[in-house]
Amino acid sequence: MTATFKEGDLVLLYQDPRRHWITRIREGRFHTHRGYLDLKDLIGLEPGRLVKTSLGQPIAAFEPRISDLVDSFDRPTQILYPKDVGYALYRLGLKSGDTVVEVGTGSGALTAAIARSVAPNGRVYTYENRREFLKSAQKNLEKTDVSQLVTFRNVDPSEGFLEREVDAAVIDLGDPWKMVQPAWEALAGGGVLAGFTPTMNQLEKLAEALRMNGFLALEAVELLVREFKTETGKVRPESRMVGHTAYVTIARKVVPKE
Repeated sequence: MTATFKEGDLVLLYQDPRRHWITRIREGRFHTHRGYLDLKDLIGLEPGRLVKTSLGQPIAAFEPRISDLVDSFDRPTQILYPKDVGYALYRLGLKSGDTVVEVGTGSGALTAAIARSVAPNGRVYTYENRREFLKSAQKNLEKTDVSQLVTFRNVDPSEGFLEREVDAAVIDLGDPWKMVQPAWEALAGGGVLAGFTPTMNQLEKLAEALRMNGFLALEAVELLVREFKTETGKVRPESRMVGHTAYVTIARKVVPKE
Protein backbone atom coordinates (compact mmCIF):
# COMPACT_ATOMS: atom_id res chain seq x y z
CA MET A 1 0.00 0.00 0.00
CA THR A 2 1.09 3.56 -0.69
CA ALA A 3 2.21 5.35 2.52
CA THR A 4 1.35 8.78 1.14
CA PHE A 5 0.50 10.06 -2.31
CA LYS A 6 3.26 11.59 -4.39
CA GLU A 7 3.34 13.40 -7.71
CA GLY A 8 2.70 11.01 -10.61
CA ASP A 9 0.70 8.48 -8.57
CA LEU A 10 -2.65 7.22 -9.80
CA VAL A 11 -5.55 8.07 -7.51
CA LEU A 12 -9.17 6.92 -7.33
CA LEU A 13 -11.46 9.85 -6.51
CA TYR A 14 -14.62 8.31 -5.06
CA GLN A 15 -17.85 10.23 -4.50
CA ASP A 16 -20.41 7.41 -4.64
CA PRO A 17 -20.96 4.09 -6.49
CA ARG A 18 -21.96 5.92 -9.68
CA ARG A 19 -19.47 8.79 -9.55
CA HIS A 20 -15.82 7.84 -9.23
CA TRP A 21 -12.81 8.61 -11.39
CA ILE A 22 -9.16 7.62 -11.80
CA THR A 23 -6.60 10.28 -12.57
CA ARG A 24 -2.91 10.97 -12.02
CA ILE A 25 -1.63 13.40 -9.40
CA ARG A 26 0.02 16.34 -11.16
CA GLU A 27 -0.32 20.06 -11.64
CA GLY A 28 -3.85 21.08 -12.58
CA ARG A 29 -7.43 20.76 -11.51
CA PHE A 30 -9.84 17.83 -11.64
CA HIS A 31 -13.37 19.04 -12.35
CA THR A 32 -16.59 17.37 -11.17
CA HIS A 33 -20.21 18.50 -11.34
CA ARG A 34 -19.81 19.57 -7.69
CA GLY A 35 -16.65 21.66 -7.93
CA TYR A 36 -12.99 21.00 -8.63
CA LEU A 37 -9.92 19.64 -6.81
CA ASP A 38 -6.37 20.94 -7.07
CA LEU A 39 -4.61 17.62 -7.64
CA LYS A 40 -1.30 18.82 -6.19
CA ASP A 41 -3.08 19.19 -2.83
CA LEU A 42 -3.26 15.38 -2.64
CA ILE A 43 0.54 15.10 -2.44
CA GLY A 44 1.56 13.93 1.04
CA LEU A 45 -1.90 12.68 2.02
CA GLU A 46 -2.41 9.06 3.04
CA PRO A 47 -4.85 7.00 0.91
CA GLY A 48 -8.38 6.97 2.26
CA ARG A 49 -8.45 10.63 3.26
CA LEU A 50 -11.60 12.65 2.58
CA VAL A 51 -10.99 15.88 0.67
CA LYS A 52 -13.43 18.56 -0.44
CA THR A 53 -14.01 20.16 -3.78
CA SER A 54 -14.19 23.91 -4.29
CA LEU A 55 -17.96 23.65 -3.63
CA GLY A 56 -17.57 21.58 -0.46
CA GLN A 57 -18.39 18.16 -1.94
CA PRO A 58 -16.55 15.43 0.06
CA ILE A 59 -14.58 12.96 -2.05
CA ALA A 60 -12.40 10.08 -0.85
CA ALA A 61 -8.92 9.71 -2.34
CA PHE A 62 -8.03 6.01 -2.60
CA GLU A 63 -5.11 4.06 -4.03
CA PRO A 64 -6.69 2.27 -7.03
CA ARG A 65 -7.07 -1.51 -6.87
CA ILE A 66 -6.52 -3.57 -10.01
CA SER A 67 -10.32 -3.91 -10.31
CA ASP A 68 -10.68 -0.11 -10.28
CA LEU A 69 -8.12 0.19 -13.06
CA VAL A 70 -9.78 -2.55 -15.13
CA ASP A 71 -13.09 -0.70 -14.86
CA SER A 72 -11.38 2.22 -16.62
CA PHE A 73 -10.05 0.11 -19.51
CA ASP A 74 -11.14 0.67 -23.09
CA ARG A 75 -13.07 -2.47 -24.05
CA PRO A 76 -12.89 -3.60 -27.67
CA THR A 77 -14.18 -6.99 -26.48
CA GLN A 78 -16.48 -8.18 -23.71
CA ILE A 79 -14.43 -8.67 -20.55
CA LEU A 80 -14.89 -11.52 -18.08
CA TYR A 81 -16.82 -10.76 -14.91
CA PRO A 82 -14.88 -10.38 -11.63
CA LYS A 83 -16.70 -13.37 -10.12
CA ASP A 84 -15.28 -15.64 -12.84
CA VAL A 85 -11.81 -14.07 -12.84
CA GLY A 86 -11.46 -14.20 -9.06
CA TYR A 87 -12.52 -17.83 -8.81
CA ALA A 88 -10.19 -18.90 -11.62
CA LEU A 89 -7.19 -17.11 -10.09
CA TYR A 90 -7.90 -18.73 -6.72
CA ARG A 91 -8.13 -22.21 -8.26
CA LEU A 92 -5.01 -21.66 -10.37
CA GLY A 93 -3.11 -21.03 -7.14
CA LEU A 94 -0.93 -18.32 -8.65
CA LYS A 95 1.87 -16.75 -6.62
CA SER A 96 4.85 -14.46 -7.04
CA GLY A 97 7.39 -15.98 -9.41
CA ASP A 98 4.94 -18.08 -11.43
CA THR A 99 4.94 -18.06 -15.22
CA VAL A 100 1.60 -18.01 -17.07
CA VAL A 101 0.62 -18.26 -20.74
CA GLU A 102 -2.67 -16.69 -21.78
CA VAL A 103 -4.44 -16.87 -25.13
CA GLY A 104 -7.14 -14.33 -25.97
CA THR A 105 -5.77 -11.06 -24.58
CA GLY A 106 -8.83 -9.01 -25.56
CA SER A 107 -8.92 -5.79 -23.54
CA GLY A 108 -6.20 -7.01 -21.15
CA ALA A 109 -8.50 -7.15 -18.11
CA LEU A 110 -7.75 -10.79 -17.30
CA THR A 111 -4.10 -10.23 -18.22
CA ALA A 112 -3.84 -7.47 -15.60
CA ALA A 113 -5.42 -9.67 -12.92
CA ILE A 114 -3.05 -12.54 -13.71
CA ALA A 115 -0.03 -10.22 -13.65
CA ARG A 116 -1.02 -8.84 -10.25
CA SER A 117 -1.32 -12.43 -8.95
CA VAL A 118 2.24 -13.36 -9.99
CA ALA A 119 3.85 -10.01 -9.06
CA PRO A 120 6.52 -8.97 -8.38
CA ASN A 121 8.67 -11.81 -9.72
CA GLY A 122 6.39 -13.65 -12.16
CA ARG A 123 5.75 -13.35 -15.88
CA VAL A 124 2.71 -13.41 -18.15
CA TYR A 125 2.96 -14.24 -21.86
CA THR A 126 -0.28 -13.25 -23.56
CA TYR A 127 -1.22 -14.17 -27.14
CA GLU A 128 -3.66 -12.23 -29.32
CA ASN A 129 -4.20 -12.70 -33.07
CA ARG A 130 -5.86 -9.35 -33.70
CA ARG A 131 -3.29 -6.55 -33.67
CA GLU A 132 -5.88 -3.86 -32.88
CA PHE A 133 -6.92 -5.74 -29.74
CA LEU A 134 -3.29 -6.21 -28.74
CA LYS A 135 -2.54 -2.50 -29.09
CA SER A 136 -5.62 -1.62 -27.03
CA ALA A 137 -4.59 -4.10 -24.33
CA GLN A 138 -1.05 -2.69 -24.21
CA LYS A 139 -2.45 0.81 -23.74
CA ASN A 140 -4.77 -0.42 -20.99
CA LEU A 141 -1.99 -2.26 -19.15
CA GLU A 142 0.11 0.91 -19.16
CA LYS A 143 -2.44 2.33 -16.70
CA THR A 144 -1.39 -0.31 -14.13
CA ASP A 145 1.78 -1.03 -12.17
CA VAL A 146 2.16 -4.55 -13.59
CA SER A 147 2.64 -3.84 -17.31
CA GLN A 148 6.37 -4.62 -17.00
CA LEU A 149 5.47 -8.22 -16.10
CA VAL A 150 3.60 -8.84 -19.36
CA THR A 151 4.99 -9.93 -22.73
CA PHE A 152 2.55 -9.42 -25.62
CA ARG A 153 2.68 -11.79 -28.58
CA ASN A 154 0.79 -11.09 -31.82
CA VAL A 155 1.06 -14.78 -32.70
CA ASP A 156 -1.40 -17.65 -33.27
CA PRO A 157 -0.40 -20.24 -30.64
CA SER A 158 -2.67 -23.00 -32.01
CA GLU A 159 0.49 -24.70 -33.34
CA GLY A 160 2.17 -24.31 -29.97
CA PHE A 161 3.21 -21.75 -27.35
CA LEU A 162 6.79 -20.49 -27.43
CA GLU A 163 7.16 -21.06 -23.68
CA ARG A 164 7.81 -24.35 -21.84
CA GLU A 165 7.53 -25.51 -18.21
CA VAL A 166 5.04 -22.78 -17.31
CA ASP A 167 2.96 -22.96 -14.14
CA ALA A 168 -0.45 -22.15 -15.61
CA ALA A 169 -2.32 -21.68 -18.88
CA VAL A 170 -5.42 -19.53 -19.32
CA ILE A 171 -7.70 -19.89 -22.36
CA ASP A 172 -10.37 -17.33 -23.19
CA LEU A 173 -11.41 -18.12 -26.77
CA GLY A 174 -14.56 -19.15 -28.60
CA ASP A 175 -12.96 -22.52 -29.45
CA PRO A 176 -10.75 -23.29 -26.41
CA TRP A 177 -10.53 -27.02 -27.21
CA LYS A 178 -8.09 -26.16 -30.00
CA MET A 179 -5.61 -24.86 -27.41
CA VAL A 180 -5.66 -27.88 -25.09
CA GLN A 181 -2.78 -29.80 -26.69
CA PRO A 182 -0.55 -26.70 -27.09
CA ALA A 183 -1.26 -25.87 -23.43
CA TRP A 184 -0.28 -29.41 -22.34
CA GLU A 185 3.05 -29.04 -24.15
CA ALA A 186 3.72 -25.64 -22.55
CA LEU A 187 2.81 -26.63 -18.98
CA ALA A 188 5.09 -28.20 -16.42
CA GLY A 189 3.92 -31.47 -14.92
CA GLY A 190 0.92 -30.82 -12.68
CA GLY A 191 0.47 -27.36 -14.19
CA VAL A 192 -3.02 -25.92 -14.06
CA LEU A 193 -5.27 -24.79 -16.93
CA ALA A 194 -8.27 -22.48 -16.70
CA GLY A 195 -10.75 -22.22 -19.55
CA PHE A 196 -13.77 -19.93 -19.96
CA THR A 197 -16.77 -20.94 -22.09
CA PRO A 198 -20.13 -19.15 -22.42
CA THR A 199 -22.19 -22.12 -23.66
CA MET A 200 -22.67 -25.75 -22.63
CA ASN A 201 -21.75 -26.97 -26.12
CA GLN A 202 -18.38 -25.24 -25.83
CA LEU A 203 -17.92 -26.58 -22.30
CA GLU A 204 -18.62 -30.13 -23.48
CA LYS A 205 -16.05 -29.88 -26.29
CA LEU A 206 -13.47 -28.41 -23.92
CA ALA A 207 -14.00 -31.11 -21.30
CA GLU A 208 -13.71 -33.86 -23.93
CA ALA A 209 -10.48 -32.34 -25.30
CA LEU A 210 -9.03 -32.14 -21.79
CA ARG A 211 -9.77 -35.81 -21.07
CA MET A 212 -8.29 -36.93 -24.40
CA ASN A 213 -5.14 -34.81 -24.22
CA GLY A 214 -3.48 -35.54 -20.90
CA PHE A 215 -5.45 -33.53 -18.37
CA LEU A 216 -7.33 -34.48 -15.27
CA ALA A 217 -10.48 -32.35 -15.47
CA LEU A 218 -11.02 -31.19 -11.91
CA GLU A 219 -14.18 -29.14 -12.21
CA ALA A 220 -16.47 -26.96 -14.27
CA VAL A 221 -18.50 -24.39 -12.36
CA GLU A 222 -20.98 -21.58 -12.88
CA LEU A 223 -20.92 -18.66 -10.46
CA LEU A 224 -23.86 -16.41 -9.65
CA VAL A 225 -23.75 -13.08 -7.79
CA ARG A 226 -26.63 -11.24 -6.14
CA GLU A 227 -26.04 -7.82 -4.62
CA PHE A 228 -27.97 -6.35 -1.67
CA LYS A 229 -29.23 -2.90 -0.83
CA THR A 230 -27.65 -1.95 2.49
CA GLU A 231 -29.61 1.13 3.60
CA THR A 232 -30.55 0.94 7.27
CA GLY A 233 -34.05 -0.44 7.59
CA LYS A 234 -34.19 -1.30 3.87
CA VAL A 235 -31.75 -4.19 3.55
CA ARG A 236 -32.92 -6.53 0.80
CA PRO A 237 -31.67 -8.22 -2.38
CA GLU A 238 -31.35 -6.08 -5.48
CA SER A 239 -34.08 -6.65 -8.07
CA ARG A 240 -31.50 -7.75 -10.63
CA MET A 241 -28.50 -10.03 -10.30
CA VAL A 242 -25.52 -11.17 -12.34
CA GLY A 243 -26.54 -14.62 -13.50
CA HIS A 244 -24.83 -16.75 -16.11
CA THR A 245 -21.75 -15.22 -17.70
CA ALA A 246 -19.35 -18.12 -18.29
CA TYR A 247 -18.52 -21.66 -17.24
CA VAL A 248 -15.11 -21.84 -15.58
CA THR A 249 -13.21 -25.09 -16.15
CA ILE A 250 -10.10 -26.01 -14.15
CA ALA A 251 -7.83 -28.94 -15.06
CA ARG A 252 -4.30 -30.16 -14.35
CA LYS A 253 -1.68 -31.67 -16.62
CA VAL A 254 -1.00 -35.37 -16.04
CA VAL A 255 2.35 -36.79 -17.13
CA PRO A 256 2.08 -40.42 -18.35
CA LYS A 257 4.51 -43.12 -17.21
CA GLU A 258 7.60 -43.60 -19.33
